[in-house]
Amino acid sequence: MTDNSSSDEDPALQKYSLIAPCVEDGVTLTERAKQIGVNRKTLARLIDKFDRGGMEALRRKERSDKGSSTVSEDTLKFVKGKLLTSPILSLATIERQLQRLNSHEEDFSASYQQIRRIKNGIHEDLLIFARSEKEFEEERELLFRHEAGHPNEVWQCDHKYLDIFVWNTSEPAARSVKPVLTAIIDDYSRAIMGYYLDLSPPSAQRTAITLRQAIWKKDSEDWLVCGIPERLYTDRGADFKSARIEQIAAELGIRLSKTKPRKPRGKGKIERFFETVNQTLMSELPGYTPEDAQQAEPGMTLKQLQIIFQDWLLSEYMQHVHSETGETPFSRWTNHHQVPRLAPSLEALNILLLTVPGGRKIRQDGVRILSNVYFAPEFEGLVGKDVTVRYDPSDVSEILVYLNNKLLCRAKCSELTGQKPTLREHLIARALYKRKLRNEIRESINYSTSMIAALRKLPEPAAQAEITKRSPGIKRYSVEE
Repeated sequence: MTDNSSSDEDPALQKYSLIAPCVEDGVTLTERAKQIGVNRKTLARLIDKFDRGGMEALRRKERSDKGSSTVSEDTLKFVKGKLLTSPILSLATIERQLQRLNSHEEDFSASYQQIRRIKNGIHEDLLIFARSEKEFEEERELLFRHEAGHPNEVWQCDHKYLDIFVWNTSEPAARSVKPVLTAIIDDYSRAIMGYYLDLSPPSAQRTAITLRQAIWKKDSEDWLVCGIPERLYTDRGADFKSARIEQIAAELGIRLSKTKPRKPRGKGKIERFFETVNQTLMSELPGYTPEDAQQAEPGMTLKQLQIIFQDWLLSEYMQHVHSETGETPFSRWTNHHQVPRLAPSLEALNILLLTVPGGRKIRQDGVRILSNVYFAPEFEGLVGKDVTVRYDPSDVSEILVYLNNKLLCRAKCSELTGQKPTLREHLIARALYKRKLRNEIRESINYSTSMIAALRKLPEPAAQAEITKRSPGIKRYSVEE
């Protein structure tokens, strides 16, 4: 052993290092005291303790009355109550109150130091709980982490504004915006069942579109996840409590679960996924702007981000070993032998989950919606019939037309064929076109009204003969002459 012991070492070992040469090598107390500059009597006491009780005897014994106070029981109760009252009084204020109280009751007396010892003896949980129950729950309360037993037992769904700015090119003047990611994660495997990434704010419609993708079979071999969950777990946002989500859940046999009011901690898995997205993907892209940081210049469009996110999700996230499960989300979901519960057909999902703008009537030129005309040969002989129309906001080039709650056909807009505009892009384009029409009308009217020469000429007014003024006089009558 060396004489220079670390300050982090066991105090008993530090003491033993002082006497070790005496105990192990027979060095005299006087010689050892000179070597380390410690009083000989101190070394003698340490050796005596070691001989009687070994290493345990070298450890400092805690006082049996540590944390207790020598004040009266009434004083202890009074001080404790003041320390647990919100707002907490200062120790000096409590001491003054005790002095005033002691003038009437002799049992109430404590010094400033005794009050401090009483405060230090109160359990930290008690102080935090008295200050704020919410703070206690967030910092001190034990958490129960639910783990699903198999895929599709529990899904978690939520929305998140990502920590990145992109260019919104669907508007006349491109501006920087934060995209919104809606995602559904499988509690058991941590696989992402479906997602929706665009610029629209959180809504029940976003949730419905994401559910449609999550439930139905995917085209990619790297994304073989599907099925209807037993339970969908969300927070208490208005979009998740909407009548539409409740109807969807009832139709598909999904049990809805909500977090406790003001206690969103149960969404840890989906929140952890959003954190992973920001830390491992968004942080490496231009336009990344962490929370509370100065906005960065966007470096890509929304469509570019959608392509990058899809590739990252399937090739990296789904194939990366999860720290808690010890497996990749893809393998943990696919290796569990199960037969997922599926919807009868994609059309059945469309009826439930796609946007329903209301009833429409088939006209001679087709069905009008969003200022577009959609046509299909199946409309022949149905002119004047009322139908229901559904469409995907991410692709308004075609619509689904239902007659008597049965799919009639897919109608397409000839002007949008081959294009995949989003609903937002379509509405902006429509507004721009109307603005163009207004400008053209205004310019035409202004120009035409400025051409005064085109107006019918009015004749010049005739010059009136000058009237000779006569001085007033007395009128004479013939009978007077």
